[in-house]
Amino acid sequence: MNNTQPIVSAIVMAGKGSSETDLLAAYTHGRPKALIPIHGRPMVAYVMDALAASRYINHVVVVGLDEVPGETFAVPLDFLPDTNDILTNAEVGLRHAAALSPAPDAVLFSGSDVPLVTAAIIDTFIEQCLRTDHELYYGAVERSVMEARFPGSSRSYIHLRDGDFAGGDISMLRPSVVLENRALWQRLTEARKSPLKQARLVGLWPALLLLTRRLSLADAERRVAKVLNLHGRVIPFPHAEIAMDVDKPFQLEIVRAELAARGTATT
Repeated sequence: MNNTQPIVSAIVMAGKGSSETDLLAAYTHGRPKALIPIHGRPMVAYVMDALAASRYINHVVVVGLDEVPGETFAVPLDFLPDTNDILTNAEVGLRHAAALSPAPDAVLFSGSDVPLVTAAIIDTFIEQCLRTDHELYYGAVERSVMEARFPGSSRSYIHLRDGDFAGGDISMLRPSVVLENRALWQRLTEARKSPLKQARLVGLWPALLLLTRRLSLADAERRVAKVLNLHGRVIPFPHAEIAMDVDKPFQLEIVRAELAARGTATT
């Protein structure tokens, strides 16, 4: 990264991603999860508020929606159609962001279902990423941080030597480096739905270390760098909001109560 104010675009992943077995089907009614109403606004609107108010974000690309109904935001927006595949959505969004003028120095990926993130949280994450010159940054929240902030959230954790971590829905990468590695996207796509291919991707020995809680964050970073030829960094993040994504009805109620307490409700 350069020493001037970085140019950062954001990609919001808002594909439909629902089915008859979706636990939120009663709320989505066949529409994208991003549009679930929370206090009179689509859930994704709260994410967009945070991105639009960030001091670093200059453009937002929303993949999977035609619009955010009834909402306007103080940042340039582009909407791209859903490809019905999460990795293809990510690649399409990334290529679109990289083609913007001016081209971004970095691209922030966000889920559409983390409505508790704020501009301050987004800015803190970007600033932590910019302390080093990696190609990929992934936010994770340690169990004690997550459970202190949202004790009833029932997140899933990866058990590492450094602690137990919940994956965040916020990440950042350098588009020029990643887009040049077309083989990376192909391998990720092929492995996405196959546990066997996933195991082959990371290797048997690291998988065993992970199962026995002997793998550290640093070990995981080195393995990713070796296998994917990608210089990545996991960021243990102090704000649990990045991992408070809405996957189940009771998690939706948690964020509804939180947003009501903040006074962000419109109805």
